[in-house]
Amino acid sequence: MTANQIAAPHSVPPENDTPTENATSAESDGIDLLDLLMTVAREKNVILRATVAAIVLSAGIALLLPGVYTARTVILPPQEDRSGLNAMAIGALAELSGGGSGLGAAFGLTNPSDIYIGILKSRSVADALIQRFDLKEQYESDTLVAAREALAKQVSISSDTDGLISIVFDDEDAKRAADIANAYVEELERLTRHIAITEASQRRLFIERQIVQTQEKLAQAENSLKRTQEQTGVIDLDNQGKAIIEAVAELRAQAAAREVQIAGMQSFATAANPDLIRVRQELAGLKSQIGRLEHDSVVGNGDIMVATGRMPEAGLEYLRKLRDMKYQQAVYEMLAKQYEIARVDEARNSVVIQVVDPAIALDEESGPRRFMIVLSATVITLILVVLWVLVRGSLVRAQRGFEQDGRWAELRELLRMKR
Repeated sequence: MTANQIAAPHSVPPENDTPTENATSAESDGIDLLDLLMTVAREKNVILRATVAAIVLSAGIALLLPGVYTARTVILPPQEDRSGLNAMAIGALAELSGGGSGLGAAFGLTNPSDIYIGILKSRSVADALIQRFDLKEQYESDTLVAAREALAKQVSISSDTDGLISIVFDDEDAKRAADIANAYVEELERLTRHIAITEASQRRLFIERQIVQTQEKLAQAENSLKRTQEQTGVIDLDNQGKAIIEAVAELRAQAAAREVQIAGMQSFATAANPDLIRVRQELAGLKSQIGRLEHDSVVGNGDIMVATGRMPEAGLEYLRKLRDMKYQQAVYEMLAKQYEIARVDEARNSVVIQVVDPAIALDEESGPRRFMIVLSATVITLILVVLWVLVRGSLVRAQRGFEQDGRWAELRELLRMKR
């Protein structure tokens, strides 16, 4: 027997496969749509009960949800103007909302609307609203951070294509929703005034700082002049010098008169004459005063009679202190005038935020959308139940096929542990 003769009985020609056998094999390997429909039809009661239960449960939940009211306010920010005061305003606001010119560009703050939206979303505005409306207790938040996050979920701030800014706020109370939406605008106006966004505002703040510094320097100069006056006795150099010279001249005249009087009395009076002694004492006192005014350097403690010998030195020191004081005084007066001008410019060129549509309390709820909740829950439940029915039917059919195949029973027998 040859090798070809041995292999021949094992070769099965393809002509032996009949069309009926091929169709049966394809049908067993594929998914029968009719079987699926029959499975769904058999479990129609389960599907119907689950769907009705989903409708009832979702409707009950939707009815229990609190109503939400939406308030919307629309504002018109100052229009972009790259020249003049508004250019300075845009630059200042960009630094506030973006942390600097580079960061502002990085976050896309390229127009005033984006800048004002950044301010509206800032922590300063959020904290002011939380404190103003006691939102920490309203949202049952333990921390301020949690209250900010809850507030951020309730508000939507966006810019329209026409440049208007819309502030939309949702709340369970219609009046509170309108009040908070309008309060966003009020806090925006307050913050823009506080941060000085215009050129005039920046100039006013700069002048204010300079005035404070000048006041301190002026006070120091005044105290220094006061100490110089106390130490030198110079109060008014011109008038005081004239008065001292006149006083010295008067004393010299009186002394000369006393000398003439003494010379006349010596011709007829003795040295023990009381009148002569008195006149000589008066002359000594006059000469002592003249010497003090001309040569004595011990002055101060309120003594305005400065020695004529020290007048140039004392006058020079006095003039220096007086010059410093007058300089600081002149700087202060100049800054005071500029400050008033800056205040007028700030009032005239302040940022004006116009409210196009203020928020009002609406009677109609904006949410929740109860019908959509019920519809979504019903559709999702129906899909899940149908899938569960189909999967369970497939598992049942597979289990029956396994049980009909004797090889599975043989496999279980072989895998069973022998004792």
